[in-house]
Amino acid sequence: MPPEAPDCIDNMFVPEEPTRRPTSEQPQQQLLPRSDNQASVVGQRASGTSRLFALCSTSESFMENKIRPSLINAMIFLSDPKPDVDQIRQVLADRLLCIPRFRSVVRMDDKSRVHFDPLARDAVDFREHIKLVDGRGKYGEEDIEALVTDSFLTDWPSDRPLWRGTLVTNLADGRSLLFIVIDHAIGDGVGLLAVLLSLFDDPADTDGGAAADKSETKTEKLQQKRKTTPSLRWSHRIVAFLGGMYDGIINTLVPPPCDNPSSITIPKEQLEYPCPGKTLAQTRGFPIDEVKSIKNKLAGATVNDIILALIAVAVRKSFEKTGDEALDVILKGKGKVRADFPVNMRTGTAKGGAELGNDSVLGTFRFPIKHSDPIDAVWQCKSRVDEIKVSPAFHLKKVLSDAIFGNAPDTVLSAEILHAMNQSTCMVSNVIGPSQEAALGGYDISDLNFTTAYVGGLYFGVLTFKGNLRISAILDKRCSGDVEVIRDSLEEAYDDLRDALKDVDEDCPLRQPDMTPLAARILEGVVYIAAVALPVLVAMQFQK
Repeated sequence: MPPEAPDCIDNMFVPEEPTRRPTSEQPQQQLLPRSDNQASVVGQRASGTSRLFALCSTSESFMENKIRPSLINAMIFLSDPKPDVDQIRQVLADRLLCIPRFRSVVRMDDKSRVHFDPLARDAVDFREHIKLVDGRGKYGEEDIEALVTDSFLTDWPSDRPLWRGTLVTNLADGRSLLFIVIDHAIGDGVGLLAVLLSLFDDPADTDGGAAADKSETKTEKLQQKRKTTPSLRWSHRIVAFLGGMYDGIINTLVPPPCDNPSSITIPKEQLEYPCPGKTLAQTRGFPIDEVKSIKNKLAGATVNDIILALIAVAVRKSFEKTGDEALDVILKGKGKVRADFPVNMRTGTAKGGAELGNDSVLGTFRFPIKHSDPIDAVWQCKSRVDEIKVSPAFHLKKVLSDAIFGNAPDTVLSAEILHAMNQSTCMVSNVIGPSQEAALGGYDISDLNFTTAYVGGLYFGVLTFKGNLRISAILDKRCSGDVEVIRDSLEEAYDDLRDALKDVDEDCPLRQPDMTPLAARILEGVVYIAAVALPVLVAMQFQK
């Protein structure tokens, strides 16, 4: 029986529980021991993946090829329309300055190796890192979209750490916005999410009851994990394992053909032109309890399966609405729509948010655009996710990509990375925020948004916060598609799936049809024939 991939696969859309900001009984040094205040700390050499991200800001070759940095955008909406900017700056300073990468200047040496050189705490000017903007009651969605675009197109100063923020007061809806942009060179989504959520004020309940609730949550997660173990036949597992080896080695060294051109991909002839900006849209909140109810009506399904199915249905709907010719090609079996997704490769205690850096690898998921209905889309997504869970591809990709990104000359990487990052149609990631009320610096948080702006065409960011799940879409302006059509299609896909299951009882969920591929069935046939023929051959041999 082929071995299963590690439980990091469960985190391809669901990161580990974030680390809360330490209480007075648990000093910050215990969580992040590297709190040295001296600028003479030896510069840390970046890992292969961090080096790749940092080259976007330090390599002349990358800049000449118009390769923009990959940025993680955190939007924290505060209920108070006019919070004290100095108070917000102090909260960020107390938390972030003890983390060397948040006070380090990034440089490239003469061998194109990237280093982080920490600055003294007092050398980091928070008046420059956190700007104040008065929205004057008119700052709305278009202005926030422009903020995302400006942050993506603005170069980092060479003498400052690779992050910045903007506090926009007096929004049109009566709130304020703390917009924080962090270069992916500092860390991946799992680590940075934990850091950002640790900025929030400590929850009121810090006694033993919280520990009991946490223990119960772990038990429930273990039971849920057992229920969602890959339900593949032995032959399907073997075929998926072998396919994962091929994907992890061959497809990493010799990438497969790009997805079909469509309205949500950047035209190849425009990849080398400067990005004109990004467009942003977010769905309404889907009640997480309702999402879980939908999941429970489909035996063995997970929330991830539901999310992927919603995106698959929405992409098809958006193609139909815009008359995209790519849909006809895909339905004829001659095209594909894939998504890259980050897989957390941390193990054991290293999964905590205290460890920054980029300890992740990109996986690839092929959307079932050719589905008969939303329920069929869920079953197809579940089958493909189950295949991913028994695949060794991520370990192989991690080893190979670290070697390539860590040692290849920046001139070689800059010539290939732009096309490599646009082989798949989109990127998908998921963020779990607090389920309860949260605050920052004493100001109540009304909403969150956590997304990524990168050199690809389309990004889907899934976020749960205070009992609601939302999906954000960020589309490059070089794409001919409409981000609002994508947003509307996601909402329609959710409604269609919910309505299709309205008469199904959670206690009698629908069962997944057999989706064993032809290759696995052939393997079963060969083994069956061998099992039947072997005794006959042995008997014939003895008769002789």
